[in-house]
Amino acid sequence: MGAERPEALATGEAGTVYLCHPFLLHAGQRHQGTAPRFMAQPPLHPSEPIRLERVDGNYSPVEIAIRQALQEGGFAE
Repeated sequence: MGAERPEALATGEAGTVYLCHPFLLHAGQRHQGTAPRFMAQPPLHPSEPIRLERVDGNYSPVEIAIRQALQEGGFAE
């Protein structure tokens, strides 16, 4: 899973922050520098529980991504 997908590198200056979807496949690279580097992955909780069935169809971006992934994986009802 993921090997057939294109690779994209996320690099930036010190202090750069990337907000990524939890389905994102990721891997670390070997540290080749001399100065320590740090990474944090604090949790970002939704403002309300995830609901994949909404009568009004007003889905959050995360709910949309989950619904699309379920449909693409053959898990749609």
